[in-house]
Parts: sequence; structure tokens; C-alpha cells
Amino acid sequence: MINYLEDHVARFAQVLRRFGLPVGTSEVLDALEALKYIELTDKNHFRTALKATLLKDPVNKAVFENAFNAYFVAPDVRKGQVQDHQDHLADREEAKKELEFQDTALDLDERYLDMYLQLPDKEQKRVKDFITRTSQGKNVTSSFKPILEKVIKGALNYQKERRKELRLVPVQPVGDEEIDAVLHQITVKNKEKDLLYRNMEYIDESEYQEARVLIRKLTRRLASGISRRYQHSSKIRRVDLRRSIRAGIRYGGTLIDLKYKQKKIQKPEIIFLCDISGSMLKYSQFTLLFMQALSESLPRINAFVFADSLEKVDFRRFSMEQLTHSQIWGEGTNIHAALKSLMENYYQVFRRASVLIVLSDTKSPQGDQAAERLKTIKRKVKEIVWLNPLPKADWSRYPTVSLFQKYCSMRECSSLAQLAKVLTKHFV
Repeated sequence: MINYLEDHVARFAQVLRRFGLPVGTSEVLDALEALKYIELTDKNHFRTALKATLLKDPVNKAVFENAFNAYFVAPDVRKGQVQDHQDHLADREEAKKELEFQDTALDLDERYLDMYLQLPDKEQKRVKDFITRTSQGKNVTSSFKPILEKVIKGALNYQKERRKELRLVPVQPVGDEEIDAVLHQITVKNKEKDLLYRNMEYIDESEYQEARVLIRKLTRRLASGISRRYQHSSKIRRVDLRRSIRAGIRYGGTLIDLKYKQKKIQKPEIIFLCDISGSMLKYSQFTLLFMQALSESLPRINAFVFADSLEKVDFRRFSMEQLTHSQIWGEGTNIHAALKSLMENYYQVFRRASVLIVLSDTKSPQGDQAAERLKTIKRKVKEIVWLNPLPKADWSRYPTVSLFQKYCSMRECSSLAQLAKVLTKHFV
């Protein structure tokens, strides 16, 4: 019984880790120890014991509950989960066969195959018919395949955006049939997606207030972590040898009264540059709200928004309603123009202790000139962190990504969970 229990707790921990929860060996051992003191046949007590030992952050409560309900099920339910997952994998294979160009499968990864499978039958037929007509076109050779793949990927992305589907950040399978079936159950079958892990673009307007509450929780926790870090740093002291020797003269040169020198530690200075062009509206709204809440604890934040030009933002008087009336709200993107304006009109914000945070999908003209601006700014600041909401798998499609990556640390950032994780990594 003990080995059976250990195995299930370890496997459940593996599921939680796939959703980003920090569950290690020590947490698993704590859980097994706690289970010794409860009645294992009482599911509520069992759930409470696991939650108390495996769930460190209340923000992840919804993820834990979804995972618990999906993993700890009766054998017949688990059998159904495995069958559902096998059916889904079979559907993917069938989709590969349907999406063939001149008897060769298109190069579409699992994300695109899943997008295709979630289309209504009518839309699937339109995609298949388009591929068939293209394959049979006059003078169409195999060299046309990469072009067709780009067209199909673009069409699937468009359908995904148009339908505003709510989905979690993709979770990679582990290669175990039962665990992968549970992951599939949570990510695909479950209709109530947790706001923390949802792509910000698909947070519905009716959920904005709930998202604001979540943002407040995340920023309070982040600000607290930053404060603890810098309080700890300020306690690190080194002996000031010169002052100690001078003070020891009165004791005949004996170093009795040691003097210490203490480096002045300052909280981070942040320059936040936010893209509010048409393709970035949802991401910019939630990230601006996040940074505004964070500014209450970290007042040294200089914020700017840009599209085809640049505007400064005062978080003390900032509101999303006010921003939506800006002349640049939803316009086209020009990162080079924004960086040029920032360097010429607000050069005083660049300090060696500053961190420049940019939120943008990099889709902009004058990429080479913008990269040169970044190169110059990199010499003036401590670090440049780029938050890119595009899936990392798609970055290779955009030349500006590789141009900008030379001068910054670029991170995928499409959910509130990813945003909090990136900022925690760099500042806590």
C-alpha cells in the first residue's frame, strides 16, 4: 500500500510540475509524511493534506484543484481518460493525412494540428479543399510546399484569434500514457481555465475585475520578495580596515573597535516601454495594470507607451480608460521611432542601475535601425528584458526577433503567470 501511495503522490507531483508549480522531492516527502496522520479513505482529508504540502502559493489553487480532480479518479474514469487521449492522438494522425500536399504531410506541429481539429467541420473542409486545389494547380511543384505551410498556419492563427478560444499555455507531455491522459484532460477537456495561465489575449471583458484582483495578489507577492531581497542585501557588511586601524590607535593599535563599510543598496530602477499597437492591445492592458500595481511598492518606474510614436505614462494618475483615448492607441508599430524618441527626449532615465523592460511582439519596420538603438541603450543600462507574447516556436518567422535578441534577454510572455515568473527571475 505504501509503495502504491508513494507512486501516486510522485506522479501527481509530476502533473503539478508540468503546470509550473514548484514541487520537488522535499514537498513530496512532506506530503507522504502528512498522509500518515489522516484517514486515507476520506478524500477531503487526503486533498487537504496534499494541498497543505504541495501547494506553496495560493494563486495556484485553481490549478491544484483541477489537477487533483483529474488525477485522483476511479479506474473506469482513468480508463476513459486514456481512451480520450488515444482518440485525440489518432485524430492528430488523421489530420496529418488530411493536410497533405501532393502526398506529403505539411510541416505542422501539434499546436497547429490541434487548432485544425477544433475548427467546425465546415471550416475544416475549406482548409482541405484549399490544399487540394493548390496541389492540383497548374505548374505547382513540391517547391511550393513551404509557401502553402505559411498560408495554412496563418489561416489557423486567424481562426484561433477570431474565435477567441480560451486555453491554457501549452503543456508538454511526459511520455507516460496515464499522466499524459491526465494532462490532456486538464488542458483540453476542462472548460474553466484559470486566469493565471490563460493567454492574456483570450481573457474576456467580463473577467477583467477578477483579473485585476489576481494582478494585485501577484504584484504584492512580487514586491514583498523584492523588498526581502534588498533588506537582506543591506545587512551584508565588510570591515573597513582604514577606519578600524584609526579607531584602534587609542588601544595601542589593537583592532578592538571594528568599523564596517556598507554598500548602499537601492531597489531596481525600471524603464518600462509598452507597445500599444493594434496587435498588442490585450497584452498591453494587463501588463500596464501589472506594472502600475507594482509601482506602488517600486516607485522608481519610468513608464512609456508607444505605437508609431512615444508617450510618457504617469502611473499615479494612470487609467486604462484614459489611455484608450490616446491618439496612438491601436495604431501601427514603429519600435525604432519609439526608441529614438526615448533616447532624445528622456535620456536622463538611462542609468547604469536601470533595467529596460520592453513589451512588444517585435513586428515593426526599420528593424535594423531599431536594433542599433538597442545596442546603444544596452551600454547605458544594467540590462534589457524583452517580453514577447508570441509563442517561442513562432519566433523564427520574424527577422526582428533575432535582430533584437542580440542586445536583450527575450522571454515568452503571454500569460500573467509568465509575466510574474519573468519579473521574479530578474528582480527577486
